[in-house]
Amino acid sequence: MRSTFFGLDIGRKALQAQRVSLDVTAHNIANANTEGYTRQRAVMQTTTPFAYPSANRLIGAGQLGTGVSVEEVKRVRDSYIDTQIRHENKTTGYWTSKRDALSKLEVIFNEPSDSGLRGVIDQFWESLQLLSQKPEDGSARSVVRQRASAVTDTFQHMDRQLTELQSDLDDSIEIKIQEINYMATQIRDLNEQIVKIEVSGDNANDLRDKRDTLIDQLSTLVPVDVREDNVGAVTVTIGGRSIVANAIVEPLTAVPNPLNSGYVDIQWSSDNTMVRLDSGSVRGMLDIRDSIIPAYRTKLDQIAENLVNEFNAIHQGGYALDGVTTGQSFFDPAGITAKSISLDAAILTSYDNIAAAANPDAPGDGSNALTLAQLKHTNIPALSGTMDDFYRSLASQLGIDSQEAIRMVENQTLLQNQLKSRWQEISGVSLDEEMTNMIQFQHAYDAAARIVTAMDQMLDTIINRLGIVGR
Repeated sequence: MRSTFFGLDIGRKALQAQRVSLDVTAHNIANANTEGYTRQRAVMQTTTPFAYPSANRLIGAGQLGTGVSVEEVKRVRDSYIDTQIRHENKTTGYWTSKRDALSKLEVIFNEPSDSGLRGVIDQFWESLQLLSQKPEDGSARSVVRQRASAVTDTFQHMDRQLTELQSDLDDSIEIKIQEINYMATQIRDLNEQIVKIEVSGDNANDLRDKRDTLIDQLSTLVPVDVREDNVGAVTVTIGGRSIVANAIVEPLTAVPNPLNSGYVDIQWSSDNTMVRLDSGSVRGMLDIRDSIIPAYRTKLDQIAENLVNEFNAIHQGGYALDGVTTGQSFFDPAGITAKSISLDAAILTSYDNIAAAANPDAPGDGSNALTLAQLKHTNIPALSGTMDDFYRSLASQLGIDSQEAIRMVENQTLLQNQLKSRWQEISGVSLDEEMTNMIQFQHAYDAAARIVTAMDQMLDTIINRLGIVGR
């Protein structure tokens, strides 16, 4: 039969359950502003009921309730939302890397502006027009040489800046690889801790929050897939291959590639196979470093090469100030890239060697300088138009690429904000809701205490007051 203290035991269980629920509520409120924290709740369940015994069948009320217990403290989290957020993280990371790098490219090209390459070349054409009017004027010749030096310096400076940007991106990629390996190690360590806790039947909620936060951060750098086994450990894969498998980490490594100017390739450390990346910020950096910057450099080299060849072809047919020197190059014929373009040694030695005249027998002839100036408006087959048109098209394409990256980042940010809002609705801490829960559990605790008091008074009557009649 039931114990005399049966009701006290129910009251005790109620007090303990409500106290645990209040503890969980306090933990939620304390971490309301903690990044990555998932709201928790105490799951209460009735304890095993008490069956009233008898010889043949139950007499009186059977299956009496024995109270309540907290079966588990669980996180309120939606794995589908987690998967969506991580999927969008990799896309956002990719376009953010492209946006940042393209904005730096825009600074390098610095268009439209007077100090950009287009403005410097325009000043060079203007100096040639002035020379065509005053071919014997030393100051006009000096200005031509000075403006030409500014053109070559601008080409070389832009090429150096492109190289520096590639090197910076390469260094950043190596740093990101170190971050990825560090995160993978932390996830592995958390796997071990979580498994040790959960094999005993407990929930490692706060440790799971830390692990999920790391996975979210990792998903911005590289595309990841996450699978959890039946003991609570996760396997994280990149490009179909595991970087974390329970308690094992296979790190990535950055290996210099001599066929790509010594820039690093991302490989698996165990067998040096290439890591397959289709998105993420690291993929964005690789695309900028290996595809976009080389493409813009190639176009810049095309302008430099055609400027040197076309300008020299006209200049070599003219005559210098002495009316005798012919066949002289203005630019160094060997310097046909943005990196190597330079003035010919004879021009650097004396600006008298500038072939401004087309007729050595006509004093004050500057027609060749005028022809050189008109090169600005000359269609060049290799460029499918004028040099000015080709460069404007290059600068416009850069602007289009940059605007596309900015637009994609804005779109992704909007989408992510919607997903995060949905995540907050499900997993975030609502202080209003927690305050309501606190009052609810507090009242339940007070009621359970009253039950214990009532039971105590009943027992006091039985123990201390029965049998005193007639004494």
